[in-house]
Amino acid sequence: MPNSRTGAARADGYATGRATKKAIVASAAQAFARKGFYGASLRSIAQEAGVDHSTLLHHFGNKTNLMLAVIEWHDQQQLRADFPRRLSAEAIVEGFVSAAVSNRETPGLVQLLSMLTAEAGSDDHPARPALQRRHQRLITLFAWVIRRQRAKLGLPDDGLSPEQRAAVLLATWDGLQMFDALHPGMLDVPDLVGRSLREAFGLEPAR
Repeated sequence: MPNSRTGAARADGYATGRATKKAIVASAAQAFARKGFYGASLRSIAQEAGVDHSTLLHHFGNKTNLMLAVIEWHDQQQLRADFPRRLSAEAIVEGFVSAAVSNRETPGLVQLLSMLTAEAGSDDHPARPALQRRHQRLITLFAWVIRRQRAKLGLPDDGLSPEQRAAVLLATWDGLQMFDALHPGMLDVPDLVGRSLREAFGLEPAR
């Protein structure tokens, strides 16, 4: 059996590995936002993170895996910052509106995510399964709220199931961000996101 010293060394190694991965992902997020997926090199990302190129490859394998880790990091940052622990329909609307506002501060990363989502329409794209899972998590959340609000408020049947209405909301979210990437500032994306969610959840318009 391993002694306590071996266990402590192993724990330190795990902690160091996690810290290294976080540093690489943070560096990659900045690089992708500035230079795009194809413009940012793994070697430059590794250098900015203070690690060897081989260390980056050890943790992530390739640029696609690193990009997916950045997307996951991006989502987790927004969820921690913008969403309360006890979710209500109102709180979810406010959280997603806040996320849309913060997205305007990192347009490069949002545009990159939009491009990656569009590219993943191809069956053989390496990011397709991960992005599908990402969409499904949001559809599940939206559908749960819609189903609860319909039962609570007795909302009229609009001909769509909660899952279908949730998918429309997500498509609206993605479409607005893609449009804003092409036409920055033409539309108030946070306001439109809030309107779409409030309507689907049966909430009064924001004042």
